[in-house]
Amino acid sequence: MQPTAMQRIVRVAAGLALGLGALALSACSNSAQAEETSSKVWGYVASAKNAQLELDENQQGVDELVVRRVVAPSDAWIVVHADEDGKPGMRVGLAHIKKGESTDVKVKLGDLTTPKVIVAIHADRGTKDKFDFDMMKKEMSPDRPYFVDEKELAKIATVR
Repeated sequence: MQPTAMQRIVRVAAGLALGLGALALSACSNSAQAEETSSKVWGYVASAKNAQLELDENQQGVDELVVRRVVAPSDAWIVVHADEDGKPGMRVGLAHIKKGESTDVKVKLGDLTTPKVIVAIHADRGTKDKFDFDMMKKEMSPDRPYFVDEKELAKIATVR
């Protein structure tokens, strides 16, 4: 017995509904997977050409850290933190820099209790010439660090 025209239409519609449902489910699983592998960038994205940081990794016994060369895409801050097991601890130095290239920038160190420091470049996007960054609200702070290739632009140096 041949199916009627109406039965054929119902079968085609059911097949389409199943196909669209499967497509919708696969889109949901893909977006959930994308969330799991998303970037952990919480600062400002910059190109390697526009954001650079060069310093000697061994500067033992200094009261001022010297950043040999820095390139900033906008006015920015050189921020020095005590190294606490590879993570930024208390801020121990801060210096403002202008957009573009700066060389031999000296950052006075204070209250240093660790042998190593983490040096990072943060944008100056809040109140001009005032460091507006709160470590407890880092993602909401206007003066967040720059990220290049999904990594924070930062270096570790030994100072003690």
